[in-house]
Amino acid sequence: MRKTCLLLLLCLPAAAAEGPKPRGVIFLDICSARADHFGAYGYKRDTTPNIDALAGSAALFENAVAMSSWCLPNYSSLFTGHVPEVHGQYVSIPYRGMPGFETTLAERLKSAGYATAAFSGGIYFMRPWGLDRGFDKYVNVFSTSTAAPGTFGETLPGVTEWLDGNKDKPFFLFIAVDDLHVPFQSEDPNMFDPGYEGPVNDPSLRGVPFFRDYNDYLRGALPEDATNYARVAAFAADKDGLAHLTAKYDAALHTADKRVGDFINYLKKSGLWDESVFIVSADHGEQLGEHGLLGHTEGLYEPITHVPLLVRAPGSPAAGKRLKQLVQRVDMMPTVLDLAGVPYGDLQLQGRSLVPLLQNPDLEFRQYAYSSSKRNLPGVSDPLIEERTLRDGRWKLHWYLYKDAYELYDLEHDPLETENLADKRPAELNRLAFELLKQVERARPHAPGLPVDKDFSRTGVSRQRDRY
Repeated sequence: MRKTCLLLLLCLPAAAAEGPKPRGVIFLDICSARADHFGAYGYKRDTTPNIDALAGSAALFENAVAMSSWCLPNYSSLFTGHVPEVHGQYVSIPYRGMPGFETTLAERLKSAGYATAAFSGGIYFMRPWGLDRGFDKYVNVFSTSTAAPGTFGETLPGVTEWLDGNKDKPFFLFIAVDDLHVPFQSEDPNMFDPGYEGPVNDPSLRGVPFFRDYNDYLRGALPEDATNYARVAAFAADKDGLAHLTAKYDAALHTADKRVGDFINYLKKSGLWDESVFIVSADHGEQLGEHGLLGHTEGLYEPITHVPLLVRAPGSPAAGKRLKQLVQRVDMMPTVLDLAGVPYGDLQLQGRSLVPLLQNPDLEFRQYAYSSSKRNLPGVSDPLIEERTLRDGRWKLHWYLYKDAYELYDLEHDPLETENLADKRPAELNRLAFELLKQVERARPHAPGLPVDKDFSRTGVSRQRDRY
């Protein structure tokens, strides 16, 4: 009986963490930021000097995994603590909004007395998509006339003004940094490509329609009479085209990092830096030619799913450490609520709080990380986007509805997934394929509404560890 009671206690959803609470929680999300283009993650170009410096006082998670390949499902997973199969925000149709059964991160913090604000520049933060629930202040500067995302430089003055008026109360501030989203906006677009005057300077080439046509062209699915066919063919034939495109991406990342540095300087001068939690992450990354793909509308390869995550929490023993545990986007809602001292045991969250890792960086955490993506634009003529991946500490399995076989990669020796080992490592393939099937069944709701694990008390601690 005592053993059964202990298991029950260990399996219950976490309550708020004990201990002193920070004055505020600041979550800075850099859209389209792939981890391997940050200096702190080993990149050779000087793209992110300010965020690299932050790593000295933050916990850096080496294996943070996005839930999906594009913006809306990843933001929704952050704000709900649920996978896309539950919140359903994986179709790019406005006015659907967040499902009524969801309680958002901002709603829970607001009900606990926190001032809440969100500043963004991306299209999916426009109000018709419903990510505004629970925010007292909600600012989006996406340009409907040019279809260009707003930049951090545009939102930063409003961010500091809001903090000046709310820093004497507990607060939650979310900032979506969209400089890095196509068309890769930068103060100095050629800083890593001096003297370049070629076609990549055209912003329309650095956009979703062109990227989709490029992906179709390489697999022979773009008809020759398509509007972009000649431009795509010319770009694909240019052996240096991808390098020039990557230089534009890196320049945009450098500009975003510069604004992060400006913001950190403000926080230090205002007295908020040492008393606030500061988190830097990304909703997803960006493919720059890997696997014949550009952008993030399809594919769940590492440039998409491997994202940066740095958590600076006052007094954390993990400060300055690099953590190898697998963590996911859905883990951020329980983490923020834990750090803020706000209970959430009633929300049936599928993520796990990272606070135990911030207190003890050597803890075991999660054996597998799961990602999935569905078609995001109705009527678009690319392959049916139904994609899933599962990875452990070394191996990553890919399943795509429009492909006839699994793909398997050894991330330890092949981090960019260049050699498919599905035919050579049947044991790893079979193990991960079976686990993928189990994760799909665990993740999806088996009835309308929130998933309820009715026999959860009999599943043991290891099942809790892998719950999504």
